[in-house]
Amino acid sequence: MLDNREWNVSVHSVEREEICFAPSTEWQVQAQGYRLYVNTDLAAELRAQDQVRMTVGDLGRPDWAAFIGTVVDCSPDSILLYTSPQYESSLMNTRQLERLFSPLTSIEGAQNVIDKLGFFPPFHYDVITNVRIEVAELHGNQKNLSVTIRHTSAGGLEQPIALYFEDIQHEKISTAEECNICLQLSHTYEGDQIRVELDAVSGFEASFLCRKMSAQFHDESKS
Repeated sequence: MLDNREWNVSVHSVEREEICFAPSTEWQVQAQGYRLYVNTDLAAELRAQDQVRMTVGDLGRPDWAAFIGTVVDCSPDSILLYTSPQYESSLMNTRQLERLFSPLTSIEGAQNVIDKLGFFPPFHYDVITNVRIEVAELHGNQKNLSVTIRHTSAGGLEQPIALYFEDIQHEKISTAEECNICLQLSHTYEGDQIRVELDAVSGFEASFLCRKMSAQFHDESKS
């Protein structure tokens, strides 16, 4: 398990760079990325797919802002970042970078998902097809949660992904309804646990801590 880390950075220049997720596959996605040339060598600290928060300007001043991006590539003098184009004009003024979560380090099976899709999806507007809470009495009534989400690509391809959260605590979990659509699935570190936030467009939503998380492709025809 990693933890949140912060680095003070100075950005020398920003260049647009096209990103291709899952090249040479039917899941291929073209996206606009930004390469930030920085004064700090983060290549040994960050991994591809790490989710980071960029802080711009000074806290308490009108120029202060914070936004989230995904690290696509990290070299000794630069970071290739995938983030919303609305933040492009702010990237040069980045003062601090904070790692929020590393899927490849903290989600068992994440590599298989990334190898196929090119990234670990946030499941924007994807349909939740199954929710189940289990109580493991042999482990002191430990609660585990499994959620299956049907991820849909920009090109309309569908792939159900089963997510499993072990030893959930301090949970706030709604009931599943007839129509359950995910707005976003996000993660952060909280001590030695993972804070999971599953926001909903409609139906099932949840907020909780868990000790372990795993993901795998799911064949709904065998359910």
